[in-house]
Amino acid sequence: MSQQFQRDAQNLAANVAIPTTTETTVITTNFLTPPFGTYKGTVIAVVLMTVGTGTTAVTVRIRRNPSAENIVLGTAQAVTAVAGNVVSLALMATDSVPDGRSSQYAVTVQQTAATANGTGLAGSGIDATVISG
Repeated sequence: MSQQFQRDAQNLAANVAIPTTTETTVITTNFLTPPFGTYKGTVIAVVLMTVGTGTTAVTVRIRRNPSAENIVLGTAQAVTAVAGNVVSLALMATDSVPDGRSSQYAVTVQQTAATANGTGLAGSGIDATVISG
């Protein structure tokens, strides 16, 4: 059985612009620091967004340490989306970290074929937990 070391959850307080087809960070956790050398991270993210004009799909990703190694966890999920609609994008990933470095997690979205900005909506959230691994 795993032991929980640290946990952080963040909610998006204000809307975020999602420029046309640029991958954009919607929300980020604080850094989590494990007490031991190896650990697992579990991350759950839900992004609420209004899809921009012309968009045919939205890709959602979870990344570890977006300002440093910027590793995509799991598989990026492309979801068919209709421009102007509000969509709820949920993704979960696990992360095996072989050393004791601190980790921060972020969820990003990227529109496909967009001709106008989308909007990441307030109330989107991310929850990350560091456990023994």
